This record gives sequence, structure tokens and C-alpha cells, in this order.
Amino acid sequence: MEELVYTSERSGFMNLCLAQRKDGGVPFISSIQAVPTGDDLYSKMESNETFRLVARISYGVDEDGILSTDDDYERIWTSGKTPPNCNNVGVTPDFESPENDPPPSVLEEAIESVNVSSPIILTVDFPKSSSSSQSAYFVLYFTEVEDLFDQKNRTINIFIDSVLMSTITTTVLKCTVVTLFPVDVRGSTAKVTLAAANSSANLPPLISAMEVFTKVIATGGVAGSNGPSQFTFLSSILMICVSVLVNLL
Repeated sequence: MEELVYTSERSGFMNLCLAQRKDGGVPFISSIQAVPTGDDLYSKMESNETFRLVARISYGVDEDGILSTDDDYERIWTSGKTPPNCNNVGVTPDFESPENDPPPSVLEEAIESVNVSSPIILTVDFPKSSSSSQSAYFVLYFTEVEDLFDQKNRTINIFIDSVLMSTITTTVLKCTVVTLFPVDVRGSTAKVTLAAANSSANLPPLISAMEVFTKVIATGGVAGSNGPSQFTFLSSILMICVSVLVNLL
């Protein structure tokens, strides 16, 4: 399955064309799902650009594999592996429509480091690319543990491949969403490190969910001269889930 997010300011139709990219590889497809979304979904994605989903992970969940969620856009969330230095914790979801509209069920759990000096390290595997680097789009979701007796907020430094990308402070009863783009990823993996900042009130880092995309770079191809399939879309962003049985790249 391939999931693509396409952003456009136009209305009407979009064309989807499957073109041969390997000698002897005949393109075909088994199903297509197109979902119109809100204008504020993934707001840093540029107009008329396509992004491919790499990972959409919910942390702190006991079950394995694909999760059953109440996602308004039918996005597929998978459970993330809890690192050995982390515990699964229950958190209080944000019901006030946080950025990108993650389902409340995803924001009810998180992983938290066992102590303030132990960072959370998460590895993201990227698909092979013919170029030396890829432009990645990271979205991280932080939902805080509710403690009626001690509602201190924690401050977390976010590193990607040892480079400090952002510093955030969490808030009780609110989902803190951080979007990092563009992130230059060189190689087949990226390491996301969450570390407690000095001002973190002696609280360890935590995270509820993460989404990662790569920007699709157009390399030319065969236009559908015989009339490609057309799909009506109603908003500025269109998400397409495509199930394919061959590697067209």
C-alpha cells in the first residue's frame, strides 16, 4: 500500500497516471481510495506537491500492527515499539481539534522515558532513493500526563540525526504538535532523539505519536495521452491510498 498526500489550490479534477519505470514492468493497480481533507491538514506541505507516507506511528499502545482508530480521514496508524528505557503511560487527549486532526484514541497513550537523563531514541526507516538525500516532513505529537497534584509542564529538545531541530514545552490537556520541514535525510534511516531540556522541571521526555513523509521529486514520465483516470476533489488537499502489487519506481 502506498499513501500519498497531494496539495492543490485548484478545484475540479486531478489526474492519476501509472507509468512504466522499469524494463518489462507493466504498471497495474488493484484499488484506489481518494479522501478529501481540510485546508489546515499538513499546513507546511507546498501547493502542487506530493508527499509519500513513510510512517504513521502511535506510541504507548499494547497491541501490535495496524490500529483501529476513529480517524476522520481513514488514515492508517500502526503501533510503535516501546524502547527498553521507556514505559507506556496513559495521557489526557486533546478534544479541541489539535493540528492535523489526529484521532483521540491515538492521543490517549504515550511512551515516557524512565528518568530525566535518559533520552527517547526512535529510528525511522526510509525507502531506497536514487538521490543521495531525501526531503522529509516530520510531525510529532506530545500529549501530557494529567496529574491533579502536580501540573508541571516539561520541556523537550528534539534532535534529528544529532541536529537540534526544535524545543517545545508541553501543556496539560492540550496536544502539542511540532512540524519539521524540510529535513534533509541522508541514508536509509533517521534517528529522532527526544531529550529533557535543562528547564524541564525534572520531568523525562515523552511522545504520543509521529508521522513521517518524504517529498516526491518528479523525474519525468509518460503522460496519459489516452485519457488518464480523473477524480473529483473538494478541498485543497487530497490524500490517496493506493494498493499496488508491483514496484513502479
